[in-house]
Amino acid sequence: MLIGYTNRLSARAGETIEVKVSSDFSNDYAADLVRIISADPNPEGPGIDVRRVPANFEGTYTSVAKPTRPGSYGIVPLGGLEITADATFSIRFQPRLLRESPQVLFSFIPESGGAVSISIQKRGLKLETTAETRAVSFAFEIGRWYELRLAIAGRRLRLVAYAVQTGSRCFEVETKAPKEEVFKKLVLAARPQHEDPTAFTAFFNGRLEAPKFLRGEQLVQRLLEGPVEEEAILALWDFSIDIPTSHIRDKGPSRLDGTLYNLPARAVRSSRWSGDEICWRHAPDQYAAVHFHEDDLYDCCWDTDFCFDIPRDLSSGVYGIRLRCGDAEDIIPFFVRPARDATKARVAVLFSTFTYLAYANHPRDNFDAKYHERRNDWRAYPHHPEEHPNFGRSLYDCHPDNAGIQFSSLLRPMLTMRPGYIAYAERRGSGLRHFPADMHLVAWCEAKNIVFDVVTDHDLEAEGSKALEEYALLLTVTHPEYHTARTLDSVQDFVAGGGSLGYLGANGFYWRIATSEAFPSAIEVRRGQTGARTWEAEPGEYFHAFDGQYGGLWLKNDRPPQQLVGVGMSAYGPYNGTYYRRTEASYDSNFEWLFDGIDDEILGDFGFSGGGAVGFEFDIVDLSLGTPPEAVVLAKSEKFTNDCYLAPEKLDFGARVNMPDWQASEIRADLCLVPKPKGNFVFSASSILFCGSLPVNDFKNNISKLLENFVRRCL
Repeated sequence: MLIGYTNRLSARAGETIEVKVSSDFSNDYAADLVRIISADPNPEGPGIDVRRVPANFEGTYTSVAKPTRPGSYGIVPLGGLEITADATFSIRFQPRLLRESPQVLFSFIPESGGAVSISIQKRGLKLETTAETRAVSFAFEIGRWYELRLAIAGRRLRLVAYAVQTGSRCFEVETKAPKEEVFKKLVLAARPQHEDPTAFTAFFNGRLEAPKFLRGEQLVQRLLEGPVEEEAILALWDFSIDIPTSHIRDKGPSRLDGTLYNLPARAVRSSRWSGDEICWRHAPDQYAAVHFHEDDLYDCCWDTDFCFDIPRDLSSGVYGIRLRCGDAEDIIPFFVRPARDATKARVAVLFSTFTYLAYANHPRDNFDAKYHERRNDWRAYPHHPEEHPNFGRSLYDCHPDNAGIQFSSLLRPMLTMRPGYIAYAERRGSGLRHFPADMHLVAWCEAKNIVFDVVTDHDLEAEGSKALEEYALLLTVTHPEYHTARTLDSVQDFVAGGGSLGYLGANGFYWRIATSEAFPSAIEVRRGQTGARTWEAEPGEYFHAFDGQYGGLWLKNDRPPQQLVGVGMSAYGPYNGTYYRRTEASYDSNFEWLFDGIDDEILGDFGFSGGGAVGFEFDIVDLSLGTPPEAVVLAKSEKFTNDCYLAPEKLDFGARVNMPDWQASEIRADLCLVPKPKGNFVFSASSILFCGSLPVNDFKNNISKLLENFVRRCL
């Protein structure tokens, strides 16, 4: 396999991007730069259009296969802490997944090598030392909190397990202590591999809390009853401290701080959670646990193979690092913004890089014979997430213990963000989502000679409103779903300042996410108690670890998208497209400019996304949620299938006269125009499939003309 990723998704001309590549081939691979115009592999569509651009890194490089090592864990250097007789190590744990294979709760690594480790599995617990191994039969329960106490008494180790809720003793076992009692480090939730001590294995799927070392064996008997005397503490690692970071803080006298790796979940309920507080900032001691998973992945940690020093005069646009070896090819997309002192275009296209991250490597459960046939026939992108789980999953997937995946990072190959990647092997259209589908808009701009600059969610988060200064028009892509407060503020300020906005998708500005200075390459989501979702956060865990703010829908944070773009998510259905029909209001003379050259009443009954301009997910106006009264619905969808459903947050179980009819009336798309006080406009297509209609008939169709009229007027 030939695959790679970059250290960032967006950079300005004049800056540098690092490229990291793994190649299983024995031959050297070639690398060059391409500008990406179209990413649709459909032979009946615009095709994949990438154009080579000379670059300083172009050449051949040695193939090196690089491992990917998912799994979260913690390491605490013990600094030669000498654990003598009559000391006890204690830790609480909550298993979330039990298997026949062992999952290590913790390991002590002596100076001489080897390990002292305790692991659990379906049939019980195993205590392993360099001296001997002891197994205990016990039926641990998933979701129950336990406490282990490992006492060192002379040349013996005594292990006692308690059920935290009841305080009852589960079992007790003794074994020989290792000859050496000076430990180099403590490893949490894993153990080093024998053949490679820098790699880890036997990851724990569950929560750990309050590891501590205490002087004296008898003092440990009071751990469940109350606080321990300060003089008895050798080390006490409190996970409620520095929750937004990777730090493990020791409150003991030696301050033996450690580090968490691969972004396990923090701000999760610990054994002391009472339910009185659901915000971890208000009761951090009740969220003093860490949830580890065997498939957590923040950074593949691949070495940089080469860098691209972006020329200061390189035009803003969508580019790719193209890698080739024999018949294998990978194109790693990224976005180039104008140099800081360069002249800007009048149009900016906002690429939804947060949404790309959210969906990165989502397998969609459609990796079947039909998919294989389509991929092979079209010579589409050859890799599917189902084939490569080692690259991590998306925010729509679950960990092996069924906990929802809360974090997604760009420091890994994102197979779904590739030219030619097919999401659906549908009969009608190309079956594209996200980045490949968004490139229909880029191809349209190229065909219509509309010069634009690119800007991304990451840029808005980094620079705020400043990133959009000097632009007259901002166009979104098909699915701008995930946003932070700062990105929403940036778009809102742009419109308030007189800029026009073309919202060319649907289900946008929907989920609230958090970013982090400690983990700059990641985003976090806490899915709340409503919204179109594949999992829901556990009770009391709706506040982000990254920023401490309430997660879930922006609607439930009192910032519904209707306030920003006039429409908001209403319903969803299969990946099939239908059309709009113009409303009577659209024939008003005030909108002649928008429909100039369009004689059709039916708009978009064609397209490379589902066969029509309207479908899959769609938005409507709603005055009760903030749609401005001056908003005008210029076209509405027709003929949705019976397989469409209201978004969960739209379901109304109140006393309506005719509930079925009301719900059916909410399943539609409203193409909407909102005139603004400064002469600017917000145009909302209200359909994810809208841009898929642009390339039809060589970009000569009524959807293409409608958008062109809007863009020309705004300029």
